[in-house]
Amino acid sequence: MSQGIVPLRRRGQEQAALNRVEVAAVKLLVSGQATSLQAARAEVILADLRAQRDQMTAVLADMRNREPIGDPRLDEANANLITAINSGLIQVGLFIARAQAFLAETAKPVPNLPESPR
Repeated sequence: MSQGIVPLRRRGQEQAALNRVEVAAVKLLVSGQATSLQAARAEVILADLRAQRDQMTAVLADMRNREPIGDPRLDEANANLITAINSGLIQVGLFIARAQAFLAETAKPVPNLPESPR
């Protein structure tokens, strides 16, 4: 199960994560896999969210397949972890839905604005 644990970022690593998103987004844009930098960023973030959801789903399956330990405190802690993972999966699902809606909006053509009189 320890392979499914996502480590917390240390101070300063937030910037590195942002840089990673930017680099991946530029690659998508340059390769023609995205219509704009904004859409490319959303695609990268969406892929990250899906990967996190997959990791959480694997951890949840592992937790559910475990037999009760017999120690009421540990069994309660495991039950609480399962509940927390379920809540996290719901939140990640909502973020994915928002990202997909955002991508759908960025795919819509921008209407031509009327020219202003001179």
